Amino acid sequence: MRNKYYLLTFLFLFSCVGGDTAYLFNQILPVQEEDERIYPLSVLQADKGIDVILVIDNSGSMQPIQDDVIRNAKLFFEQFARQPFIRWKLGIISTDRNERPYLGFERSFDSTLIDPRDPNSFDGVVAEFQQAVGRLGTNGSASEYSFYNIERHINDYNGSGGRESFQRGGSHLVVIMISDEEEQSIDFGDRYEAIRFYDSVARLVPSDRVLRFYGAIKHKDLKECTRSTWGEAWLGSEFEKIISHSNGFVISACLNDFGTELAKIGQDIASIVGLPSLLLRRRPKVETLKVFYQDLLLTPGSEEAGGQWYYEASSNTVNFYNLDFVVDLENDRFRIEFDVDDGINRTD
Repeated sequence: MRNKYYLLTFLFLFSCVGGDTAYLFNQILPVQEEDERIYPLSVLQADKGIDVILVIDNSGSMQPIQDDVIRNAKLFFEQFARQPFIRWKLGIISTDRNERPYLGFERSFDSTLIDPRDPNSFDGVVAEFQQAVGRLGTNGSASEYSFYNIERHINDYNGSGGRESFQRGGSHLVVIMISDEEEQSIDFGDRYEAIRFYDSVARLVPSDRVLRFYGAIKHKDLKECTRSTWGEAWLGSEFEKIISHSNGFVISACLNDFGTELAKIGQDIASIVGLPSLLLRRRPKVETLKVFYQDLLLTPGSEEAGGQWYYEASSNTVNFYNLDFVVDLENDRFRIEFDVDDGINRTD
């Protein structure tokens, strides 16, 4: 830290017994204080952990929809998995009540598999996901139990009995349900009614973390689905109730641009985690704020205008839109410079 000072000389006059006496005081006050600090990237503040469960219908009619998921997997993963500040974990299960998980439960499938220095590692993650969806196939039961299987696998993989827990403490939890039929878990009791089921799962998630459900659904009243599509309507369905209740959203599995819509779910997952930010130790004069990464001056301003970061006065944080420019999240550092705003107006 570097300090610059100026000499403030002022005359303080007062009356004393026996006459008027003048006292001269010299006081050293800071003109401005420049704050220059080094921040390891590891201290970036974000709700970094998010656990993702995909429950995919594996009944005989699902081949076209599964093909769409496989074909557009990279679009989906690009929205969150390449962000080095997001600690994601993902699992795939089917709607068949008797099947084991297909990915991410018995062996963790997570962000540690991507090395920012190795572009091939991201492609490898996408390929492993695609292969798991392919193995899931369409030979499952004609009865689709999304809610039941979500609960079953969370309970089976809870850290007991020598099995690793799928859910991680302090992480958000999101569920993506992909199906062309109605949700039938009510066969196992009314605890699988949408809102009751949501409340049951919510008890497993920390109160300060998000639980959200999404859907890629083929129901007859969704966009580009035909009236001849079998099954119930989307509005009023158990899928619709739990997705709406959790502030998620549905995409129509009938869309020609399915991949674009699937990517929107990936974007929303990233938004739950939030933008990475650095809490400044002192309040800056905003116009003097400079942020460096590996001695490269980063551009402030809106993302649309090419900015890489912005300052939020209410939280006194520097916030980054993404960390695409970062090489090594664990070991690299930011340098931040600014003049401290000490509340003294020195323009007079």
